[in-house]
Parts: sequence; structure tokens; C-alpha cells
Amino acid sequence: GHLEWLHAGVQRLRVCFDSALSSGNAEIGFFCALQLVIFSILSGEKELTSLLKDIDYYLHLLETYKSEVSKNYLLSSRETVSMLIDKGEATSIEAKENLGDVTDPGNKFVATFYCQQVLRNFWLGYGERCRHFAKKGFARIPQGRYFFHIIKFYYGLSLLEMLKKKLNSARQKEVEEIIESMKVAVKHADSNIRNKLELLQAELHGLGARHNEAVALYNAAIASAKKSKFIHEQGLACERAGLYYKKMGCARDALVHFQQAHACYKEWGSSVKVGAIQRELDGFNSIGTNFI
Repeated sequence: GHLEWLHAGVQRLRVCFDSALSSGNAEIGFFCALQLVIFSILSGEKELTSLLKDIDYYLHLLETYKSEVSKNYLLSSRETVSMLIDKGEATSIEAKENLGDVTDPGNKFVATFYCQQVLRNFWLGYGERCRHFAKKGFARIPQGRYFFHIIKFYYGLSLLEMLKKKLNSARQKEVEEIIESMKVAVKHADSNIRNKLELLQAELHGLGARHNEAVALYNAAIASAKKSKFIHEQGLACERAGLYYKKMGCARDALVHFQQAHACYKEWGSSVKVGAIQRELDGFNSIGTNFI
């Protein structure tokens, strides 16, 4: 089958939520709300602080409709958004997700929890924890699911960070296998997968000192993410390109891409990532580099 563009799914789910609640079908309404929030996180469709307000609105409605299952899924997504904004420093709340019994095969929430943990830890730069939860997620999520490919993407990028540090060269084969699986997935969900495939390929070419191929694929990944309106992954591709150019001693190109990443992350609403890129930009300022 073919998976539609995530942004189109988000719009449809908004309509579904409003329609279900207005007709008194709260169960369907909150199912749509849960999917809407997750799709919004994955697509970067909505600025994070605005998304957090939406989640809090849904949680407020649940005080009336009383669904502990829906509440738990929303709290999990809320924790992820809060961490992406400011590591929860000013946006966290007392209520937290309840993981339940992880050994219970009927506990469907566990797979969602692992996915959320992969997202949180990847974006916060906790590579080892990202890989840990990705492996757990692989054991719980069917391979054909879109979320399985999302986890593979972040897991693959995390493995590439290990390879850059020469921590475990044997993991390169695993990255190559992920890329091959993404080549299959892109045939079914081009608008959702292409930018991810291209970024993984760019990083691998950069690792192998294939400069021309790496540059072409970084540019392609940035363009594909922009076309799909994945502002967070556009920022990620710019950031990774900036780090590559910095390593290669191409200061001008590095600066330009860090500036682009900063703008994308600011639009996304992630103070955590804006701060990380600002530190890269400050490094240029500290040595008096000025290319503008």
C-alpha cells in the first residue's frame, strides 16, 4: 500500500476529532486526537509550544470524558513535546505516563512508550539510550508499520554517530541494511521517507570520505524535507551537513548550514535544539569568523 503524506493525515484527523466530538462519539474523537498528536510530532506540522497547548486541551477534555487509556497516551506524547521544547524545565507537569507491566504481551502501550523514548533521546543527544529503546521497539512493532521505519531512521543516525567516533566499525553493515530497507519503504511513502533515506546516505558517504556524493545527498535531504514541510528534519539535515562541513574544514559552508538549522529549529519551537546550534554558531564568533 501507499502511505499518504503525514501533513494530509494531520488535517484529516483534525476534522475527524471535531466531527466525532460534536456527534457525541468521544471514543472515536479521542482516538483521532491521539493519532493527530503523534502525527504532528513526527511531521513537525505544528510549532511545539502550540502543540503542547493542544495536548493540554485534550487532557482537559478527558477530565469530562474519563478515558485513562487515552490519557496515558496523551501524557506520553506530552512528555516528549515538553522534552523537545526545553527538557521539561518549564513545561513539564506532575502527571506522568504509566508504563504498566512491560512483560505483559497484551500491554499495547509499551510499543508507544519505546517510540517516544527513541524520539526524546535522539533529539536530546542521548545516543546510547536512543539505541537501547530502538532495539526494544523493534521487538514490539510490526516491521511494516510506519513507526518501525521512523525508529530505524533515528537508530541509523545514532549508529552513524558511533561510527564517526570509531566506536564500533562493525555496525556499518547494520546501517547499510537500514538504508536498503528504507529504499523499499520510499517506494510506498516517498513524501514521508525520501528525506530520511537521503540523510542516512549522506552521512554514510561522508563517513566513507566520498565528498561529492555526501554533499549532493545532504542537499537532496534538505530539499526533500523542505518539500515535505518536515521543518524539524530540514533542520536536522542542515545541522548534520554543517557538522560535516565543519569536520572537512569548510567553514563558510558549515556556518551557512548551521544558520539554516537554527532558523528551522526556531520555527519548530525547540529551545533545546536552538541552543545546541547557537553554541555551534558561537564557536564561529569566538574565533572572529565572519562570512556574511
